[in-house]
Amino acid sequence: MDLSGFPNLLDRAFLEYRIRQTRQRLSVSLNSFAGFLDFSPPIVNMWLSGNRLPSQVNVERLIPKLVELLDLEVYDILGLPRPDQNLQRLTQVWSCIPAKFQEMLAEQAEKYAAEGENAPTEIDESKKSDETEESDKSDKPDEEEKEQLDTNKEDGGL
Repeated sequence: MDLSGFPNLLDRAFLEYRIRQTRQRLSVSLNSFAGFLDFSPPIVNMWLSGNRLPSQVNVERLIPKLVELLDLEVYDILGLPRPDQNLQRLTQVWSCIPAKFQEMLAEQAEKYAAEGENAPTEIDESKKSDETEESDKSDKPDEEEKEQLDTNKEDGGL
């Protein structure tokens, strides 16, 4: 990972931080920015001035905060691949998915990963609609069954 542009990246993040804090009429000092990043002010100051570069571990700690300020541009500047959009979407809704379905999704993903090149590349719509129809069926009688029950009652059947 090329960190030569890191001081400029951090400077831009600090500027964005100051703009947001000013809009909210909050403190815009280097100390508050360092607190936001969860690092000491002297370390952040050395990074900003370019006198010192963060370690790989510290960059990994900083990325979520920098993304919060600068969006995905952080990945481009640091020469890192951008996160997969579908994985991000799944991560955002994961906690809303019931545990049994989380497990099913994880198993399905592992199955596709294990199949490698042999994995299907398209969703079989016929299976999808069959599964939907099956999931729509329940123990409740449908309209036709209700009519039959009503007819049997009228005829004295059952």
